[in-house]
Amino acid sequence: MPDGTVYAGLSMDTGNPLFVPAPGRRMPDGTVYAGISPDADKPLYTTSQDAPGVFSWLKAQKYCRALSASRRRDWHVPTLGELAVLFINRASIGSFNETGYVNNGPGYYWSSVQVGDASAWGQRFNDGYHEDLNKAQDSLLRCVRSS
Repeated sequence: MPDGTVYAGLSMDTGNPLFVPAPGRRMPDGTVYAGISPDADKPLYTTSQDAPGVFSWLKAQKYCRALSASRRRDWHVPTLGELAVLFINRASIGSFNETGYVNNGPGYYWSSVQVGDASAWGQRFNDGYHEDLNKAQDSLLRCVRSS
């Protein structure tokens, strides 16, 4: 549609047509619509850029919880499903690091999903590969929120 919305089906409550923003659309508050969270079944929004620098898994959790962006304070590290939505819509959303490993440096984005005490899942954005990473490893981060 000309206003950047797409048809999403019929509302289960009213039976009326349901329209959502197209992935990548910048919202009035500055967030970027990413798609639907497969975990919350609600609209998923992200920041327009990666968090500055790289983070261990624990520091990534703290960063997103403390983030105040676009007049919002309900940010979190994406679940593995939410990270997959970001990956699928990465071209529309933009500004992701798609280089993969660079000199054994950070090439993955953190998810909030722990594999054990010492590792958590990450996803590479050049090819979508998932891997359990050492939580002390520095990796990239993009915070999300669902409403």
